[in-house]
Amino acid sequence: MARFYAVKSLEEAKVYLDHPILGVRPVECTEAILATNGRLILEIFGYPDNLKFRSSMTLFSCVADRESAFARALEKFFQGECDHRTMQLWA
Repeated sequence: MARFYAVKSLEEAKVYLDHPILGVRPVECTEAILATNGRLILEIFGYPDNLKFRSSMTLFSCVADRESAFARALEKFFQGECDHRTMQLWA
């Protein structure tokens, strides 16, 4: 199911974020997660959703502004490290 519904390209990710309704949702959700203090991402999501979160943040940070919520989430929870497997898919 995850592969069926997965974003298929960087262009699709950009179109998704630019959508007036759909694009707001991942930003708002990421901002809510960023507002948590003192918790590891594994405590927030558990395994394997923590890995899915990192992958999503990596993908959306590639098509969003440098100071986006996605880039800030990578910085806060993953020391700025993108998901290398996700990056390989788009290289």
